[in-house]
Amino acid sequence: MNKWIENISYSFLGKLVAMVFLMLLDVVAARFLTVDSYAEWVYFFAILTMMFWIGWFGINTSVKVFVSKSDNKIEQASCIISALIVRLTVSMGIALMIYIIMPMCAYYLGYPDKYHNLKWLFGISAILVFFNSFTELFKEIFMGTEEFKSLYVLTVTEYFGYFFFSLIGMLIIKNIKSITYGYLISGILVTTIGVSFLIRNYKNEIGVARVSFNKYMKPIFKYAIPIALTSLGGMILVEMDTFMLGLMSTKEDVAVYSIAKNLCSKATHSNYALSVGVMTSFSIITGENYVQKKADFRKAGKLNYLLTVVVIIGFLLLGQPVVDVFYGEQYIRSGAIIKQLVIYYALYGISNFYSLFLDFRNKAVARSVWYVSVVAINLVLNYLWVPRYGAEGAAWATNLSLVPYTVYVIIASNEVWKSMDK
Repeated sequence: MNKWIENISYSFLGKLVAMVFLMLLDVVAARFLTVDSYAEWVYFFAILTMMFWIGWFGINTSVKVFVSKSDNKIEQASCIISALIVRLTVSMGIALMIYIIMPMCAYYLGYPDKYHNLKWLFGISAILVFFNSFTELFKEIFMGTEEFKSLYVLTVTEYFGYFFFSLIGMLIIKNIKSITYGYLISGILVTTIGVSFLIRNYKNEIGVARVSFNKYMKPIFKYAIPIALTSLGGMILVEMDTFMLGLMSTKEDVAVYSIAKNLCSKATHSNYALSVGVMTSFSIITGENYVQKKADFRKAGKLNYLLTVVVIIGFLLLGQPVVDVFYGEQYIRSGAIIKQLVIYYALYGISNFYSLFLDFRNKAVARSVWYVSVVAINLVLNYLWVPRYGAEGAAWATNLSLVPYTVYVIIASNEVWKSMDK
């Protein structure tokens, strides 16, 4: 229990800091930029986030699972060396494809008439995706090895860097390019720190581990594939609504919806922090510890539900005042959209808890199949409702798309426990 408290504390604190700096960055961007420029930034960032998910390709989560099951530090070191090689190879390939393809796509996605900077932004996005893939890899490794203090340092550095370097840029030039440079500098910094942490932690094991450096390469990549498919659904769920608004609706709809979605999405970090803090302990379950592990899982689940209820009440009471005070009257519609998107927040926060458990129990393949429903429902409803209802249509499309998947992961998790009870 003491380990739980320590892990959850570092995880929560890291997510809290991340949420605060992301919100500050969003407020600063909305205040410094015009509504049109802010809309272009959030439209690009929606596409960039989807590229981030593609760049991860499921590898980071796969590495976390394998590292968490390693018996000793030599095995961990061997797994991490394999992970770095796989990560570098895949990241370079995906970054090259983005650099070649995305600037050409800009002409079909609103450049130059609607979004003036889009082609330049797509060009630099290849570098952003490359460094982001390593940023996430290091964080997943430290989750798997339960080095939550190192995870906290990386998280704080990453999100403080986004805010600080972007703010400096916007003080010099009030342009969305300054935010992009802020993300780039932060990505390089976090990657450097992540490498130094790994060298510090495994300097005595690297020599032995290098002998079997390729031991985990194939298993990591193989298990990453179903996770990558699931991530495709997550990518669509998180950003497809903003993307389709950017294509099919007004810049005002893009701006007000993005604020509401950002606040609700950042709130899921609190649920994720709790889930990450406890879930590694369920990686290895034996006949001797089954009863205690099951009781711990139920306790953690109840904590996650309680947290979800508290956050929902906070949104309903404070959502509109927060928008009014921090963003200004030009974004006042965001308050009403927040009240609609609390359903999305609740479903995402709950489903993520059970999804993480299924991943640690090697059930990623099964849930990836069900995640297809999220993709299909989200795409269809956004296509039907965004042109007609704008931001409100995107909100309800996002809400409803998560329902079947959330029901599935809850049932599937219960079935896993029942199968171990036999």
